[in-house]
Formats: sequence, C-alpha cells, structure tokens
Amino acid sequence: MAMTISARRQALAEIARARRGAGWPRLLGRASVVIALLLVLVLAGLWGAGFFRVPPELVAVRAAVDEHVAHLQLVARNEAPLPLDRTSLEKVFDTVRNVPRVHRHAAQQEMTRLFEARETAEVDSVFGLPPDRRIAEIDRRIRAEEERRQAWAAERARRDAERAETQRRDPAGGGPPGTGTGGALPARGGTSRRSDGTEESRNARVKQRLDNSTAESRARRLEYRRLIEQRRIQLGLASGR
Repeated sequence: MAMTISARRQALAEIARARRGAGWPRLLGRASVVIALLLVLVLAGLWGAGFFRVPPELVAVRAAVDEHVAHLQLVARNEAPLPLDRTSLEKVFDTVRNVPRVHRHAAQQEMTRLFEARETAEVDSVFGLPPDRRIAEIDRRIRAEEERRQAWAAERARRDAERAETQRRDPAGGGPPGTGTGGALPARGGTSRRSDGTEESRNARVKQRLDNSTAESRARRLEYRRLIEQRRIQLGLASGR
C-alpha cells in the first residue's frame, strides 16, 4: 500500500511538472499573436498616414519618363527620328518641380534614367545608320543645337538689356534692399551655392552613368562625341564642349 501511495504521488508530481512546462509554449504563442496584431495596427496607421504611398506628383514623373524612354528605345533602333525639340523635356522638368521635397531624390533618379536613355538613343541611332546617312543626321542635330544656342543668347541679351534699362531709370532701386546695385548682382554667395549644387548633381549623374555603363558603350559615346566635334570643325563652328 505504501508503494502504491508513493507511486501515485510521483505520478501526480510528473503531471504537475508537465503542466507547468506546457504553459510556456502557450504563453509564447499568445505573445506572438499580440505582437503580430500590434505590428498590423502600426503598419495600417503608417499606410493611412501616407507613409508607404507614392505621391501623385512622383507617379506623374515616372509616367512621363516611361513615355519618353519608350520613344527613345524606338529612336535607338532607328524606328523613329530623334526629337530635337526640348519642349516635351521642359514639361517633364516642370513635373519634377512639383514633387514634394521628401521625394525629390526619387524624381532625380527618374530624370537620370531619362538622360541615360536619351544618350543611348543618340549614340545607337547614329551608328545604326549607313555611313552615307550619318553625316546628314549629325548635321541635323548640330543645326538644332546651334538654333537653341542662338535662341538662348538672344533671350539672355534681352534680359540684360531690360536690367540695364531698369538700372538706368532707377539707379538706386530696382533690386532687393542692401544690394546697392539695383538688383543687377545677386547676394554674396547665393549664386555660388546654386552653382556648386548644380555641379555636384551633374558630377554625380556622370559618375552614376559611368558606373552603370560598359567599356564598349563608353567607347561608342566617345566616338560619337568625336564625330560631332569633327563635323562642327568642318562646318566652321566653334567647339560644342
């Protein structure tokens, strides 16, 4: 009888230990469910606040770039002429300016994609032409570039003339207080900061294009630039660099 009671007590102790051991998995399981629910609630809150949503301005930039890149792919295969009117590009730039500052880097990446596609189309379309048609296409591009250059020079001269006339009529005014030059010169350091930023962005884009390109594509682009410069010299024009 004593052995029976002892065995029963041992059995009860084993059952109690087993129950205590089984409690931890249940507790961990409940904790996992609670953590998962909290995570879902946090993600839902962030989504509702627009944290994961792409702003419509950036969507518009991507759509515009996709449209241009698709056309430039046709240009690269000589299935469409290279567009020389920059009006459509200016519209894309205007779209980029509307992108919120927090997404401005993503918009710049889209523009880098557009510039790379444009450069590839320029090079591939020329080398995809028969030799007797290359010069005519290069001349077409040089003429368009010269027309843009002349238009920019005329616009710059017009603005300079307007500023000079304004300063002549009102030498003491016509500009922000404290400049003392009628607004003809920018504030000290203002232009340099903008210029440095533009130069840094340009260098970053160039470096990224080089990193993403192959030795063969770089050689083709250099040869394309050489052909353009050689033709400009033959036409008696200044270097385009």
